[in-house]
Amino acid sequence: MKKLLTMLTPLTLMGLAGVAPAQAAIVAGWNSFNASTASYPKAADNVGANITSTGLDTAGLAKVNVSDFALGNWNTGSTVNTSQYVEFAVQPSAGFQVDFTNLQLNAAHDESQLDLVLRSSVDGFTNNLGTQVSLTTSLNTYSFDLSSLAPQTGPVQFRLYGLNANTSTVYFYGQNSGNVTGGGFVAINGDITPTGGGPVSTPEPSGIVSLIAVGALGAASLRRRG
Repeated sequence: MKKLLTMLTPLTLMGLAGVAPAQAAIVAGWNSFNASTASYPKAADNVGANITSTGLDTAGLAKVNVSDFALGNWNTGSTVNTSQYVEFAVQPSAGFQVDFTNLQLNAAHDESQLDLVLRSSVDGFTNNLGTQVSLTTSLNTYSFDLSSLAPQTGPVQFRLYGLNANTSTVYFYGQNSGNVTGGGFVAINGDITPTGGGPVSTPEPSGIVSLIAVGALGAASLRRRG
């Protein structure tokens, strides 16, 4: 029995080594910057492998001249104003796809209310991704769930829309944080893999059975020889 276990253990571990799914990596991330003096679209500071282009842009919002990324003129209505947003755009290289996991945002506001929702170009900016978040006057890291998106092989734009601002003069602030992948104030995360299929992260059940069978045969052979 000891010989059988000795044979099975390394072989079983070899087969199970691929069971854990690949860890999501950063697709693109931006460090905080002066929104008023920057050139747009602004390329990401942290870019994952096989991402060919990135860009941060805004529309309908006032760019505030301070050191942290800050924007004003937010929507005071309770429904999304599609002409006001912050956009984060990414595109995988030819032959690769992105399976998005989440978008992280470290942010705050300086008044009493500002809510944010995230949408994407995948469905024409129609449906919210993840849940609506309510910023506070303290910096917090928020995560928008992107797992509902199918893997994407082409360019994708994510847009943050504001609503329920208590006044149009409320300021949004984005500040770098160690809680955000890459250490910036925003990061898009996901798995970047070849479209033809990359390394297998989960072995086929038949493969595991085969490995166990080989181990068992080896153990039986040793037992006969002994």
